[in-house]
Amino acid sequence: MLLLIWVLPSAGTYANTEFVVSDAEDNEIHVQVYPAEGDKLLIWLVDHDDHRQMFEDMVNAVNQSGFEIWRVDLLDDYFLPRSSENERTLPGDGVTALINHAHEHTQKFIMLAAYDRLPLTMLRGIHQWQKSGQESRLTGAVLFYPNLFGPAPIAGEDPVIDPIVSMTNVPVVIYQPDTGSQRWRLNAVMEAFWQGGSPAHAYLVADVRDWFFMGDFDHGKGDKKATARIPSELHAFSDLMSAYPKPAASNKSSDKDFMRADVKELVKFKRKKQVPGFALYDMNNDLIQWSDYKGKVTLVNFWATWCPPCVEEVPSLNNLAARYTGKDFEVVSIDFRETPEQLRAFAEQIPVDFPVLFDLDGKVSMDWKVFSFPSSFIIDKQGYIRYSANRAIDWDTDSVWRVVNALLEE
Repeated sequence: MLLLIWVLPSAGTYANTEFVVSDAEDNEIHVQVYPAEGDKLLIWLVDHDDHRQMFEDMVNAVNQSGFEIWRVDLLDDYFLPRSSENERTLPGDGVTALINHAHEHTQKFIMLAAYDRLPLTMLRGIHQWQKSGQESRLTGAVLFYPNLFGPAPIAGEDPVIDPIVSMTNVPVVIYQPDTGSQRWRLNAVMEAFWQGGSPAHAYLVADVRDWFFMGDFDHGKGDKKATARIPSELHAFSDLMSAYPKPAASNKSSDKDFMRADVKELVKFKRKKQVPGFALYDMNNDLIQWSDYKGKVTLVNFWATWCPPCVEEVPSLNNLAARYTGKDFEVVSIDFRETPEQLRAFAEQIPVDFPVLFDLDGKVSMDWKVFSFPSSFIIDKQGYIRYSANRAIDWDTDSVWRVVNALLEE
């Protein structure tokens, strides 16, 4: 099936009330209301509690464009720590309660929006609400840079799309930054939506990354322009999705065991795995190839400067590289879809004492089956992957030294 990528034309009140909705378990859901006179209601799920000026300005611009907005922080309402796993596994009860309340208390057309991991919760809530069989004014949902996959796999293994995606049959629009971390998995996600019966559309946006509307300044050359277009785009999305029929809930059921997390630290491969290789340019615009590391034990670290856990492990990677100076051991990092200029600005604040190569289009990360950042691989002298990590760890420890020393002695 052909992936539909469509482009919209560019376009150029703060919350003043609040109410509480109770879900089926009597948990209280607090809703901030941004009133508007139009006939469209946007229920926006957020997962951040710190002030993000670009986001606040964008929400106000959407409101002033004619959307009434109900802003909801489900993690806060359920007293859950802010973590990727809590976002991924959050049930849809709160979303169901919000959709019910909207149908009972307003005649407006209803659209939902969420970003990163929260679209999974949003889709679960929509699916659950559909089972009530009520007359629907739900037009659909907008998914900003969604991560619709299950637990982070062992680094080097393929991720699995969450079952709720193929259980979804309402209209959705995926707002996908061209430099986002899941860009090259978009086709598989679209196929899963289509298999479930959803008239899903993909909106591919150039020159922006994930979280582009969350900064206090322009992180990339397209962030501000893309953020300014969102109000007009949301109106177009709403109009597009409202034209589709309002289906009953899918009969498909989810796999409850799928929700279990499998977050690992340093994992030993049961079987040796051949390195996919790479040929990338470094900070000096020199071409570096995997063959340059032949005969050495090598730690390959995939990361990005916008990833806080990635940044946190840089000092321990520096220490590990220094510990094995003069030995047949190297640390090399592969930066995901950033530029040398961005890395130089970062290195002025936090030193990076190992080579950085630039995966400008993200294809090498896909070849290595990198799903989350950071992801790291330890390769033996023969070029086989022996260990991997799908999260940030402390690399300057006895347990890591033992692994490296054993591989050096082989």
